[in-house]
Amino acid sequence: MTGQALIASESDVGLLTSVALINDVYLPKSPEPIDALRRVLSVDPPSAKRLTPDDVPAMIELAGRLDEICRLLAIGDVDAACALVNTLLARHSAHPHLAFEDGRWQLHHHPHDAAVVPMWTAITADALARLVGDAQHDRVGVCAADHCDLVFVDTSKNRSRRFCSTTCQNRVKAAAFRQG
Repeated sequence: MTGQALIASESDVGLLTSVALINDVYLPKSPEPIDALRRVLSVDPPSAKRLTPDDVPAMIELAGRLDEICRLLAIGDVDAACALVNTLLARHSAHPHLAFEDGRWQLHHHPHDAAVVPMWTAITADALARLVGDAQHDRVGVCAADHCDLVFVDTSKNRSRRFCSTTCQNRVKAAAFRQG
């Protein structure tokens, strides 16, 4: 992604979906995660529609692996993160192909007939592999606010983001001001 914004292409949906799977499905430990999964997968309505209750355990397992990878990247353990990405890719490798959708050609990173779990495993693993391959792995972070462990992707120019949201940043600043 040399000279481009980090989130600039359709393939970056995999990166954003990885973060959403972690923050909206895996970390909340919801007793009924299928609704959260459908919201996350709504970036691809056919995926959300095809998701079944039988897919839920494997999607939660995928979200857990993605969480582990992102946390390793956040602490700079790129080698361990890459080993986990390679394991995901070996299980559900990317099979790039062009598909004509919505009046234009789009690059997909999964077999056209893939089931939901293998498809999203290939998409998310491919996105994380591209992130590392493009030397952007330091853009993955974990919120620095106490009592928040959400994962984020830093899209700032100077790679200085420390919080998952402005809300967490403001809470930390307000607490520091009160203590000050």
